[in-house]
Amino acid sequence: MSKKLNTSAGGTPTNTLFNYFAKSPAIDKKKLTPSIANEAQKENLQIGKSKEIKKETESKPAAKRKLAVSESPADEDSDIEDKIGKRKRKRIVVPESESDEEYESKSETDFSEDGSDYEPNEKDAAASEESESGEEEKEESETEEEPTPKKHRKKSAKNHINNNNNNNEPASKKAKLDEPVLAAGGTFLEKLQQLQSNAKKDAAYDDIVTVTSNLDEPVVWPHQKLEFLQPDKIKDKAGRRPDHPDYDKSTLHVPEKFLNGLSPGVRQWWILKSDNFDCVLFFKVGKFYELYHGDADVGVNELGFTYMRGEFAHSGFPEISFDKMSSILIDRGYKVARVEQTETPDMMTERCKRIKPTKFDKVVAREICQITDRGTQVFGSQCAIRPNHQPNYMLALVEHDEGSNSKYGICFIDTSIGDFHVGEFKDDKSCSRLLTLLSHHMPVLLLHEKSALSLRTQQILRTVLGGILKEQLPSSGAQLCSAEKTLKLLAERYYAGTGAEDNWPLVLRSMQSDTDHLGLTPADPFKLALKALGQCIHYIAKCKLEPKVLPMARYQLYVPPDEQQAENIPSAVIATLRRSHMVLDATTLSNLRIIGEEHSLMSTLDHCCTKFGKRLLHHWLCAPSCDLSVIRERQEAIGELLRRPDELQELRALLAPMPDFERHLAQIHLFGNKRISQADHPDSRAILFEEKLYNKQKLRSFMAILKGFETLMKLPSMFRGSETSLLKRLTQLPGEEGGSFPDLSKQLKFFENAFDHDAADKTGVVAPQPGIDADYDEVQERIADIEQRLKTYLIEQERHFGCRVIYFGSDKKRYQLEVPETHAHKANKSYALEGQVKGKKPARRYTTAETKALLKDMQQAEDARNIVLKDLARRLFEKFSNHYEQWKQCIDCVSTLDVLASLAEYARQQLVICVPELASAQAQPFIELEEGYHPCVNASTYIPNGLQLGTASEAPLSLLTGPNMGGKSTLMRQVGLLVIMAQIGAHIPAASCRLSLVDRIFTRLGAQDDILAGHSTFLVELNETSLILKHATSHSLVLLDELGRGTATYDGTAIAASVVNFLANLKCRTLFSTHYHNLIDFFHADKRITLGHMACMVENEDNTDPTQETVTFLYKYTAGACPKSYGFNAAKLAGMPQGIIKRAYELSKKVEAIALQRKITAKIVAASSGDVDKKQMKLNNLKDLLQQLRMCHV
Repeated sequence: MSKKLNTSAGGTPTNTLFNYFAKSPAIDKKKLTPSIANEAQKENLQIGKSKEIKKETESKPAAKRKLAVSESPADEDSDIEDKIGKRKRKRIVVPESESDEEYESKSETDFSEDGSDYEPNEKDAAASEESESGEEEKEESETEEEPTPKKHRKKSAKNHINNNNNNNEPASKKAKLDEPVLAAGGTFLEKLQQLQSNAKKDAAYDDIVTVTSNLDEPVVWPHQKLEFLQPDKIKDKAGRRPDHPDYDKSTLHVPEKFLNGLSPGVRQWWILKSDNFDCVLFFKVGKFYELYHGDADVGVNELGFTYMRGEFAHSGFPEISFDKMSSILIDRGYKVARVEQTETPDMMTERCKRIKPTKFDKVVAREICQITDRGTQVFGSQCAIRPNHQPNYMLALVEHDEGSNSKYGICFIDTSIGDFHVGEFKDDKSCSRLLTLLSHHMPVLLLHEKSALSLRTQQILRTVLGGILKEQLPSSGAQLCSAEKTLKLLAERYYAGTGAEDNWPLVLRSMQSDTDHLGLTPADPFKLALKALGQCIHYIAKCKLEPKVLPMARYQLYVPPDEQQAENIPSAVIATLRRSHMVLDATTLSNLRIIGEEHSLMSTLDHCCTKFGKRLLHHWLCAPSCDLSVIRERQEAIGELLRRPDELQELRALLAPMPDFERHLAQIHLFGNKRISQADHPDSRAILFEEKLYNKQKLRSFMAILKGFETLMKLPSMFRGSETSLLKRLTQLPGEEGGSFPDLSKQLKFFENAFDHDAADKTGVVAPQPGIDADYDEVQERIADIEQRLKTYLIEQERHFGCRVIYFGSDKKRYQLEVPETHAHKANKSYALEGQVKGKKPARRYTTAETKALLKDMQQAEDARNIVLKDLARRLFEKFSNHYEQWKQCIDCVSTLDVLASLAEYARQQLVICVPELASAQAQPFIELEEGYHPCVNASTYIPNGLQLGTASEAPLSLLTGPNMGGKSTLMRQVGLLVIMAQIGAHIPAASCRLSLVDRIFTRLGAQDDILAGHSTFLVELNETSLILKHATSHSLVLLDELGRGTATYDGTAIAASVVNFLANLKCRTLFSTHYHNLIDFFHADKRITLGHMACMVENEDNTDPTQETVTFLYKYTAGACPKSYGFNAAKLAGMPQGIIKRAYELSKKVEAIALQRKITAKIVAASSGDVDKKQMKLNNLKDLLQQLRMCHV
């Protein structure tokens, strides 16, 4: 796309690429250049072009450049073109309604003058911004107008066709006709005047308007007409149609005949596109990334680019904007392939000399250096680390369907940090363990084999994972992953050691068979897990990330939170707590809003100052501790921070500017990776024009990390007087009061003295101090020796000529002897004259065999120094990464400290706060809460509540009733969240709290169906309840809200009563809210159950007009049952018509009367046949029922 403006005589570029993209208005697609109307016009234009170009090639030298504009079939244009070919032209600036594009033609021999210089200087800037080859671009436009090139087309006919004018005359022809030509003869003054007039006309040249069609017709680009891209013709590279089971959507079949008719550069693009059809290619041309054809459509629609003028879709942007543009597309779900030039034109020429080149070899090599999507983000030299703290997980899922349930192998990785979590587990028919994994570690990218997942797993993919990217991997063939292939690949590339040199990570070693000492045979319980790991490795290798990610991989075994209990013992009889962390499944995380962006427990407690602190807090909330000693240590540390508010604020101020150390460590590891810097990876060959800037950014980032760690070294002195064991361990150095904060002073001192930080910040080059790098010192000694020889030789020459002699020249023409003219006669035959200086101080410049030899030696020494310097930064980063464990230990200490400070800051802001008193597992678990607040609600407007479950006076199960909107669900959520806060070690908003440890929280809150899964409201309720009945223990906390309302009243009541009875027998702490008042009758005398309700005040309750009834909610948990649910009050609050409410009230009384009549009849029968002693009591009950029946008459 992108070429710098050429300047003509006296002209200056008035438009830059930056202004072009910054100011280009939104495209008016209705006025874009339409494609050529018919074949006849094409052929006529091509005949005219071939004649014209033949004349043009005879009349002008090939090295001259011209603006490639549309041609007319008229022969007279040839003569005009002969003249204007002698001068350069500016890019045409198109008005708002038109597409922008500029073209310049060059001969094939001038190919890739697009600035392949590795470090372009200012003079080369214009050349470095030019597009690759005008001939390529012209041929691309011509070829793509028609998928199949015509036989009569000549190679010389490569100029763009423009048939947009109403009179069939190209708009640019008018511009050409008006262009003046320098006179062949004439005086110098006449030529100067003509040049000045040319400059004025050139200024107006920018305002030329190209006439386009005004018809409201959509633009049809050539790629939209290509037959092999049509939906009914498209195939993958193997020739399979989309309906084939093995169709690969990431590849495209491009006919060979079509490819052979293209220019080398265009063919190169199509070959890359055919292998990566699902990617947007950022195709490097000079200093710019170009987007062609369908990719250009993406650039226009998603990035706000403007189509550039021409017969094919084309847009782009400068190299420096790669990070911004790629991140926008990646966030919107695209895959971006970065295609770099991996050789310069000189390298291409040398390559062509070594082989027998075809025309397709005469193009600079380009390779895909990285494919990036949401799940494969690696922060290299061109990509800045993102501000968000959430990890972007890639999840590989392998399933073995066992009929009613499944066995899963999983591997989820965060490529930006290098954490690999690998595991295998059996799941139930509801896939509860898989759903819990997804809720704790929600992926952004899912990998799975085609047709290898059960229907229930596919259901989860459509619902829970409906909004993420999914990649289907081949389920057969050479690319099929297996556990054996995974181990073999890892053994060959990374863990080749055996026996005493065994360097396998412990997690992977535990997954290998004990009988195979080579580590190539997987253990049976981990075959699916290793296969999932293999799928992740296969995918990141396809994205060119394997050498960037795997060398820094840290493997962790994933075990489902609920898998640690004994397998063969019924859960109900497990008396002691067996888990180290509380289990919070997907349903509970969602129902209690534990994690999330707004109004969640995470957002409420998150006062963390660092990104890695936020990630640790997320982990704590998803897996609260069940270790009493850990919880008490955290409570004590938070208490001490609250008692020392000055140190707390000083700590938060110190941590606030800290960068994301975890991701920066991974980035520095990447910069120091030897595999990438050598020829193993395309990035090692990529020609980056902004490399100096990237090097500066690398070193500035590196120095910021060093500065950050230096700042963290203040922590030991800041907390020297700490009283609590946890703060001592987190902040004190080893050997001092049991501290585990690493002493980094030695490493930091080394890197401080290793290179000149100020010079590196300015130049982007690491120049080491003497004595740091032996290779660099050796090269510097060579250069100093040559400089000394140059000085000595210069002194000799001054003696020879008898005057002052100086060296003149730069780069390859350095060390010329500049001798004054008055003494130049002493130069003999050994002095070669290179030039003369005229004027006041005339002089002559000579070279000798000695100066040429010294120049050659100096160039060789400087090249050697550049090689050393280029690798020196990498080795510096590598040396930093060698101390990874110490850096990571420091980050772990600081992240824990940050979370503790965050919880202390939360506690400091609360009106009421207490330290919960936790007890270890008891025979009868209990909870005592007094005046507790919901942590996510403003305490100033919230009415606190307390309750007791499982104490000496109260049963562990509370049957909770009360009016609609009385606060039952809020109370249940409050209790659940306060228990979680207590077990992460936080202070909680309550007057006091005592509880025994909770091993798992179950919730069944709210009512909603799952239409995508085909589940009704009632089935959703029963699925969640079934999970509770299967997995709850006596140490669990169960929150059940209105079970059974999704079905008939009698069915719902019966199921609810049965579940209540089961939970009462289990003796777990339970809040069971209901509007089924029959349940109260069933359990009102049951000692296993306590009755409670949300209190309210009712006015005009006995009034026959229900609209006059007023209910005031008190939002207080109170002992006893509530006789009514006051549904008509809710109807009034909802604004239902009063007539409907009154009619409903009448029907309610009738139904209630019928029910009472049945109950009275049953009581009479029971009283007549029962014991005589109990008759009087039963008759008294009948009086109450008769009184209620009388009240039912409206």
